[in-house]
Amino acid sequence: MKLFIQFLVIVATLAGMVVLAFFFKSTDEGDFSASVFYGVLTLLITSALITLFRWDKKRDRDEEIELRQCVGIRVNMALNNKQPVEFYAKPSLFITLAFILILSLGAIYFGVYLLIGLPLQNRLTGLMFLIGGLFFCIALAESAKRLIGHPVIRLDKHGLMHFRFGFIPWSDVNEICPLILNIKGNLSAWLEIGTINNAFYLARIPRWLRIFRKSKTGKPLLFLPLSEEDARVACDIAKAYADFAGAPLRENIFSTKLAMELSRLQTSQQKIGRLQTLMTESSENFIKQRQAISKTYFVSNVFVILGVIAICFAAWVTSK
Repeated sequence: MKLFIQFLVIVATLAGMVVLAFFFKSTDEGDFSASVFYGVLTLLITSALITLFRWDKKRDRDEEIELRQCVGIRVNMALNNKQPVEFYAKPSLFITLAFILILSLGAIYFGVYLLIGLPLQNRLTGLMFLIGGLFFCIALAESAKRLIGHPVIRLDKHGLMHFRFGFIPWSDVNEICPLILNIKGNLSAWLEIGTINNAFYLARIPRWLRIFRKSKTGKPLLFLPLSEEDARVACDIAKAYADFAGAPLRENIFSTKLAMELSRLQTSQQKIGRLQTLMTESSENFIKQRQAISKTYFVSNVFVILGVIAICFAAWVTSK
């Protein structure tokens, strides 16, 4: 629905620009009737855009309220049943993986073509395409093996099982921080886990993947490729189980630290200064995490764009 509304906005905007151009042209030519017609049409399109924006904003509020209610019901049911809860990857993830697979196979084809059909000076480029295509094919196969028929995350009273980090017992968790962000219209859900031995769990993921999944705080950052509802439910259940096991949320840790810091200060001016410092530190940590996640999306988008360019270039070369 959101994509359809965005499409309507783009079409209406383009139509408004075209109509406005005709309005100015008819005004310059002195065609009064045409000017009135295009002027009224411009006002109608503008009014339609304003109405669409207001309706979309109200629809977003209604959907948010409904989503919170659904999340609350599912979380309460899961905690009352006390049974393991599993969450599976959203279908759009597999569409993305299939698209990247097509690009990777195209890169392999182009690499083989350059290695076989062209002179020696072009073989280095062909080798780069071949290695890059094989690398992404292996990475996609490894991800598909972990995700197809297997949950992204499994939660119970003993701990959590993540498709990348494996099993993490609640007894090892000393901090938990859900991160559900909207980056350029794309939902990104993560669960940052502080453990008694972060290096032990970080060593479970391959070295090449740490480039894309690196946490600025040095703690395991669990990627949750779930729908928005599933991501919220999973994060709320994880928070509840972690709290039951004695692992505090990051905001609770910050509140406790803030209360202790302020209790040791005497004057209100000192308290205000220290409060501003702590708030700045907390804000900087959040910004660092968002930048790390944004970097992941940026690098992924760069690879996809380069892959598309490579396929188009390969098609052009082979057609000559």
